[in-house]
Amino acid sequence: MELAAKIRLLLDRLRGGVSKAGQRLMPTAEIPPGEKTEFLPNFCTGEVVFNVVVVAEMLAIVINLIIPRNFLSPTVLQDLLLISIFIQWVALAGTAVLCYTRKYLNRLPNLRALGAAYLLLLLTTFVVSECVVWLLWALGRLNSARPAWYADFHILNLTISAIINGLLLRLFLAKHELQSRTLSEARAKLQALQSRIRPHFVFNSLNIIASLTRSSPEKAEAAIEDMADLFRMMLSQDEMLVPVKNEIDVANKYLALEALRLDNRLTVNWDIGKFPRKSVMPVLTLQPLLENAIRHGIEELPAGGEIDVRLWEENDQIHIRVTNPIPKARSKQAKFNPGQSLDNIRQRFQSHYGAQASLTSAEENGLFTLTVVLPTRGDNL
Repeated sequence: MELAAKIRLLLDRLRGGVSKAGQRLMPTAEIPPGEKTEFLPNFCTGEVVFNVVVVAEMLAIVINLIIPRNFLSPTVLQDLLLISIFIQWVALAGTAVLCYTRKYLNRLPNLRALGAAYLLLLLTTFVVSECVVWLLWALGRLNSARPAWYADFHILNLTISAIINGLLLRLFLAKHELQSRTLSEARAKLQALQSRIRPHFVFNSLNIIASLTRSSPEKAEAAIEDMADLFRMMLSQDEMLVPVKNEIDVANKYLALEALRLDNRLTVNWDIGKFPRKSVMPVLTLQPLLENAIRHGIEELPAGGEIDVRLWEENDQIHIRVTNPIPKARSKQAKFNPGQSLDNIRQRFQSHYGAQASLTSAEENGLFTLTVVLPTRGDNL
């Protein structure tokens, strides 16, 4: 009766935890709280500044080609130099203004934020143009701070600025929206793949307890306590990426459950190197690897066997190697049947890291080896 009561208590905890965690694991394209995508892109990045400089220089070249010769200076190159300096001043000043005011503009409704950003760019153009006039007057190049072409100069600059800045804003917003949508879809895909692994883990753990309930109630009771601790750790993980130490703790809890079921047939040898503090990996990475080694290796061997797990950091990459013995009669099948969980893990790596991560397998001398390589710091979505 005491064991049954503990099982009911565990199931009640699982229902409550899963109901809360399930909302996090639903594969929706929404951005989690605290990571809300902002309407205006980040104008402080080197990529944006580089693009602005390139567009500004192209504009300077076009203007230099269409203005009359000797309009500003005796040579074409001097004309290009003067025009480039002026346009780059305007372009970089406008980028700096949007970089500084972006966090304030993104608090506004989208349409107002866009309008305010556009007006700030026009205002920046006017201010820089006015400063150029005053600078030429201070240097003695002009007889007056209000020359005859003063109004035409501002009208021309504002007209060109209105056209070019409008096009650039539209381009940056479209690119930012595409990146945000791609990020949301990738995050949803990761959550969907992760939600496949968690229930799989739950059912396997419950099967372990069920198999021990009649044959060994004491072990079943210990398994319930381990499972409660394990799921308390798992359901508290909100992040897609967790520190390496946390992932090792989850794997050890899982191995404790399997050790109860397999009795003395399972031995795990850990070889864990030193990792930087910021080393992270996707949650539930090690457990499916170990589950595969047990299900397709140790479980099929009457005498059991040893699983060797090695983790080390090299060249800003996390290396994971899991080696387990396989039955001779099934060695060929094992190579082609790594388990659905490994397919899910591989897809998660591809979605999250792209070509920066890999999962490979090898079979040699009765041993099956899985090797995983991940970036050390994750490049989280």
